[in-house]
Amino acid sequence: MPLITGTLRSLEQQEFKDFEVLVVDGASTDGTLTVLHEAARKLPLKIVSEPDQSLADGFAKGLRRATGEIVGMLCADERYYPDTLAQIAQWFSAEPEAITCGGKVDFVDKNGSLVDSHLTPPFNLSAHLACELVPSNLTSFFNRRLIGQDFYYDPHVSTCPDYEFWARLGFRFPTSAFVRYDASLAQAYRTRDSMSFRAESFRQLCQDKLKHLNNLLAKGYVKGDVEAVRRRASAGIHMWAAEQLSSIQHDHPDILAYCAAAVQFDGSYDRINHFIETSGRAHCDPSTGVVTRTVPDRPGSQSCVAGQFDEMVCHPHWAGAAVLSVAPLTVRTSSDAWGYALELPLPDNFRNGYQKGGQYWARLEVQTIEGSAGIGRLSSEGQNLIGEQIIREGDGRTEVFIPLPSEVTSSVILRSGGIPSSIVRIHQAQIVLDSVTETGAIAPIVLAQVSG
Repeated sequence: MPLITGTLRSLEQQEFKDFEVLVVDGASTDGTLTVLHEAARKLPLKIVSEPDQSLADGFAKGLRRATGEIVGMLCADERYYPDTLAQIAQWFSAEPEAITCGGKVDFVDKNGSLVDSHLTPPFNLSAHLACELVPSNLTSFFNRRLIGQDFYYDPHVSTCPDYEFWARLGFRFPTSAFVRYDASLAQAYRTRDSMSFRAESFRQLCQDKLKHLNNLLAKGYVKGDVEAVRRRASAGIHMWAAEQLSSIQHDHPDILAYCAAAVQFDGSYDRINHFIETSGRAHCDPSTGVVTRTVPDRPGSQSCVAGQFDEMVCHPHWAGAAVLSVAPLTVRTSSDAWGYALELPLPDNFRNGYQKGGQYWARLEVQTIEGSAGIGRLSSEGQNLIGEQIIREGDGRTEVFIPLPSEVTSSVILRSGGIPSSIVRIHQAQIVLDSVTETGAIAPIVLAQVSG
């Protein structure tokens, strides 16, 4: 409660009526059961309400009770569109040998406004094992009849049961059996309430994915080079944690530690180097397996102001981006979820007068009034933002530091941070110099890997 009311309403509105709803409730005491029993007057509900051991245990109970030929999974902060089940029935009719059919998920903010849409890339087993892609359970429906004995979640590992489930399907079925369509099937809230948006959850999530991986390998699913699969997938799981943490809390101490752990598993994995280079704060030596911090998270107390950003450009080809006011500088970001919105070129006197022997930073005081914004340094080839930080509505007036390397020729860029047409205010934009820098090797994070 109260999220589940919207979920139930989306089921009541389905154009396709031949379905059952199995509700697995963890012994709620917040009024959820009252709402469910009221909804049972309009929906074919079967309710199980009892304590469970974990998220995985709850999902496992539901799948064991499913009797329909096609099964989907819907959580309390998610909603189907009125034609979702009708669309699914049509797709499986056209693809009777598909083990799963799926589509796009639309992300909405706390007000229900669309902020982004995502279509998972085509399923690939090795990419899934390494968490290079994370299939959307919300917008995937499964052919229970064809999956047969593999239609279950492992309840013995507390989180990420979908990682293990999709892996088993990938080992058994060809990639052609995983069908997806470029059509929206459901909405999900993009908020910090989800476990996957909380920084403190990632050690558990990462450790559980490693447990699932090693359990699968111990059971003989891989017939080739098992250790090669283990190394690449383990490195990928750690990099997934680093990437997700970076999007939630850019200066979290575990981010580079996950990268250092990934190198221990597979130093040749180019995903590691790409991420570290994009962070702008570290260097990886694959020959030694050492990740070295080259730039601290922020300047020290001895830093001083070395210049000001005196030019700010909003390019006409950045659709929807606009300067709304000059004092204080207020910008509306692009109408694209990650589109560029404002360029802050480095002043000419800075480029010409760069001093050796210290670390320069772009220092900005930023406040996101609506939505979410990303701020980083444009890479020399213009393809990536280096050291990007995400500032969200509700973060308040935030100090942002972007490291500037020697011989910088690029600009600082403001862009949409996953939510189009966000409103951002820049109170200050300076260049600071720190004469003291702290560097050193990063100790890899160590997680227990249990198999059996």
